[in-house]
Amino acid sequence: MKNTKFYLSLILIACLAWQLSAQDIKSSTKGFSANLSLVLGSWNSESNFMGNLDDIEPSGVGYSLKAAYGINQNIEVLLSYSRVGFVQEFDWDQYQLTTVDVGGRYNFGATLRWFRPFLEGAISINNLVIDPITFDGSTLFELKSSGVGVTVGGGFHIFIIPNLSFNADGKIGFGSFGSTSLSGTDVGDLGETLDFTTVRFNFGLTYFFE
Repeated sequence: MKNTKFYLSLILIACLAWQLSAQDIKSSTKGFSANLSLVLGSWNSESNFMGNLDDIEPSGVGYSLKAAYGINQNIEVLLSYSRVGFVQEFDWDQYQLTTVDVGGRYNFGATLRWFRPFLEGAISINNLVIDPITFDGSTLFELKSSGVGVTVGGGFHIFIIPNLSFNADGKIGFGSFGSTSLSGTDVGDLGETLDFTTVRFNFGLTYFFE
């Protein structure tokens, strides 16, 4: 009888400990956070002027830095900078796309969950530099294009500890280059829209300070 009571007590204590452990905070997306990510990216344009430039180096690798503030456990405002270099096959002096995103994110779930998916949207400022390029086979130019677009995407956090997570997400951006120059000279009105589409995949770590 004593052994039965002893084992029942152990089972009760184990159940209570498991229940208390299950109620522990497993994640927090409120307050300030900082993120560093590896970026895999690509871009393309349907315009005649850009031609096949997007096909020469179809994909690139870079990094992203992000600062955000969680108003609560679900809503964040964010500012991020990413840079992707397309210099894998040819010896470019420069071939890179930089993007600044200003936007917001909605995190699903709450503090008792270690897996937190999210959706986000942003206004994006994009700057493309390709140096050198040629249009006639002999004259070399430095191409610079900049434009504003809209970026949407989604991903997830896997929390290692309540304030530190591994994050992965995918984003697609749409817009047009409003300013383009060749070796410092503005090309003016080309009679067409220099549209662009960007795709970025991010893999990194986020630390939440609160």
